[in-house]
Amino acid sequence: MTASPAIRPTTARRSSPDASTTAGAAVGLGCTLVGTYVETPSRAGPGEWGVDFTGNGGWTSLAVLIAFVAVALVLVGLATARARAVPPEHTARRALVLAVLGAATVLVFWTGVPAVLAGGAAGLAFDVHRRLGRLPATALVALVVAVLTAAAAVWLAFAS
Repeated sequence: MTASPAIRPTTARRSSPDASTTAGAAVGLGCTLVGTYVETPSRAGPGEWGVDFTGNGGWTSLAVLIAFVAVALVLVGLATARARAVPPEHTARRALVLAVLGAATVLVFWTGVPAVLAGGAAGLAFDVHRRLGRLPATALVALVVAVLTAAAAVWLAFAS
């Protein structure tokens, strides 16, 4: 009896971003639009809601905000596709890197980038859990940081 050569399963690379990264982009775009154009009660006064499109940069500002989110979506989509092609332990570390980058970009929350990075990090953490059947500490920390980053981005969009 001869031993068969070990066959390593390969992960097919997807050309489109995963669902978590796409959801992060949607949240990020929503946050940027609310933060830029919606007058919330914290800014306009108690009980006052409104939309001010002309006073906040108009179409130019809208185009810039959409560009920030679109570029982040493409770059994070590429990064997560590459991260899924490596062993799960390495994927967990890459999830943590994305989560920390997302947390750092909260300083420029108005770009929408923090939520995109958080979505990518969460997607990688879930991918590690799916492949290993457990969530290692690195992936768990990445997931917690990603959730906190997304929550901070949403809060900042409405409060600032």
